[in-house]
Amino acid sequence: MKEEAMTTTHLLMLKRSDNTAVVPNQTVFPGGLLDSEADESVAWLQYFEEFGVPQKELRRLVLISNDRPAILAPQGNGCYDRFFKNSIIWSREITLRLNALRECFEEVGVLLGRSIKDLKDFGPVACVQNVPNLQNWQQRVHNKPSEFLTLCRELKVVPDLWALHEWSAWASPGFLRKGYETVFFMAFVTSQPKLLAERSEVKETLWSTPIEFLQMTNLGEIWLLPPQIYELSPLMGVKTYKSLLDFAVKRSALGTTLFVPVTYECEGRMVFVLPGDDFYVPEPHLVREIINFPGTLEEFQSRSKCIHRYTSNASIFDVELNFSPPNNHLKPLKFHQERQKL
Repeated sequence: MKEEAMTTTHLLMLKRSDNTAVVPNQTVFPGGLLDSEADESVAWLQYFEEFGVPQKELRRLVLISNDRPAILAPQGNGCYDRFFKNSIIWSREITLRLNALRECFEEVGVLLGRSIKDLKDFGPVACVQNVPNLQNWQQRVHNKPSEFLTLCRELKVVPDLWALHEWSAWASPGFLRKGYETVFFMAFVTSQPKLLAERSEVKETLWSTPIEFLQMTNLGEIWLLPPQIYELSPLMGVKTYKSLLDFAVKRSALGTTLFVPVTYECEGRMVFVLPGDDFYVPEPHLVREIINFPGTLEEFQSRSKCIHRYTSNASIFDVELNFSPPNNHLKPLKFHQERQKL
């Protein structure tokens, strides 16, 4: 997220390269796969200690709750395990943030990191670092993810874990052969940083408002998966950068519900049902096929009192939620709805 004219909020998304995209013009938020050797290395804990990062500031990122999604659940006892060689079993809230920050640098050349002087207040807005020989470092980290730690050592910064605010978590529907689980974090900057697209993965970088991204999708200029459409929908109602920043900081302390869509087909129309919906099931990850509903979409809708779903059709704005969102989140909006008061 960046601030523009002190009022509007712009988001960074990127078009996947033709070699990595599922379909042409697939557009995503920056991010990628966890690399255990790079992101879970015990060397990071040693570096944080050497750098003078207080333990309490690392612990502040960890939420203690019995209902944490598996992807964010505590891993072991937080101690180094010699059976994992160079890996460490420690908090996923930290390792996933390291993963997100590394991928951001790999894909668009933006290093969010804090110097010694930036550690004074651990503020919620990201510190963007200037990286000499940017393209060379980007390729080094792309080719060998563990080089991200080397880069931080060279520049005398630590990854800005405190500027990443937990936002949501998604898993692929169970019927997909190759599924993923992902966590979305939100980071804020006050001006647009210099971007350098990594050409093997990124075709184009885009700074736009949530409404503009959804308009581009409707026009066929970009292609978004349901999680991206869902996450953009509530942001259409946000009036200012400052209000969203304040909300993200407070809301992140409430945790996240994992969204595992359960997919129904209603006479050719696909409906992705989410937690709290009357058609949701207790163990959605065990649903290994698309469920055929013997009726029309209208009949499917009429049998539901509680609705939380995304419907795939010619319009991209069919995200519906008619009760309070989980974890005190923002409510998704339809394109023509009134703006939320935030």
